[in-house]
Amino acid sequence: MNCCETSALELTNSGRLSVLFVGTGSAFSKRYFQTNVLVVKGEDHLLIDCGTLCPYALETKYGLELSKIDNILLTHPHADHIGGVEELALVDRYVKKQKANLVITDEFKELLWNESLKGGLKVNEEGPLNIDDYFNQIKPELLQTEPFEMYETNVGSINLKLFRTNHVTCKETGDFQISYGILIDDKVLYPCDTQFNREQLEYLIGKYPVRVIFHDCDVSGYSEGVHASYAQLKTLPDNIRAMTYLCHYNGKAESINPEDDGFRKFARPGVWYRC
Repeated sequence: MNCCETSALELTNSGRLSVLFVGTGSAFSKRYFQTNVLVVKGEDHLLIDCGTLCPYALETKYGLELSKIDNILLTHPHADHIGGVEELALVDRYVKKQKANLVITDEFKELLWNESLKGGLKVNEEGPLNIDDYFNQIKPELLQTEPFEMYETNVGSINLKLFRTNHVTCKETGDFQISYGILIDDKVLYPCDTQFNREQLEYLIGKYPVRVIFHDCDVSGYSEGVHASYAQLKTLPDNIRAMTYLCHYNGKAESINPEDDGFRKFARPGVWYRC
């Protein structure tokens, strides 16, 4: 893997799988924006999540209009991951006049519309709308149910495997909020927002030829029940830490050198990671 910093985004390249973090910050971070990711491979691209700050970051930091995004995947329904989706939907319908492709399971599609997007997007001067009026669904196919649900689909030449993760747990009922991690082309592992789950990481690394991991990391230490903490991630085996970049952090990351603890580095916004 090599890295290259950029100030302007292109949605095509020579064909090598490349990953760029639009931002690397935690939910309330303004300095690092939020953790949303752009994947490009040849003529194909995919935006993973579109948080509240994502449209602003794309246009002001990278000079990329939101309407240029044709394909999007959402990992879970927190605002730092879906807060910009309403703007994307409206821009596409009324300005671009073309629907984006949305990679999403049927289960999440229903929840996303009824519990997050419906309030701002249903009412139209011509009559009520639904999520299919705004997006073309790319429906992943179920690969397995054990030891966790896993789905697969493709966006052009980009292969995607989505796997269920444990992000937020309701202590009263034991229910988990719907959330997914992503394996890209079997070599880039991005669990997205998740509780610490060493067993899941080891399973995926053992089954697929993973080369690099971009892992959620709470450097503050107060949300281990929601995000993997830096202290927890330090307990991973040497070989896993050696392939891991850390993301979804706040300003406290500036006081830590992850390389001292065997990690690659903190992922940085605006850098192409070519895999």
